[in-house]
Amino acid sequence: MPVKRRRAKGKPFKITNAAIDAYRARDYLALHRALNLYPWEMSPIPAQFEPLGCNPANPPLASDLLWSQSFQQAVGLQRELEAACR
Repeated sequence: MPVKRRRAKGKPFKITNAAIDAYRARDYLALHRALNLYPWEMSPIPAQFEPLGCNPANPPLASDLLWSQSFQQAVGLQRELEAACR
């Protein structure tokens, strides 16, 4: 029986006012909730403010961890949030 091939639906992130406020306040938990991030995903908050945050100039070394695999996503979210805060 033929089956329709489906494309994977990426997780859409909406930059809301709650996300912008949480980013400005450097509130890790509120930002994860506003962006609907999983607990193991890297935070878009810069690493200088949050130990679980990201530093675009310094990617994590271990690529086998889920946290480090979410680096590119966190950098993209950080850029979007920085642009929205201006």
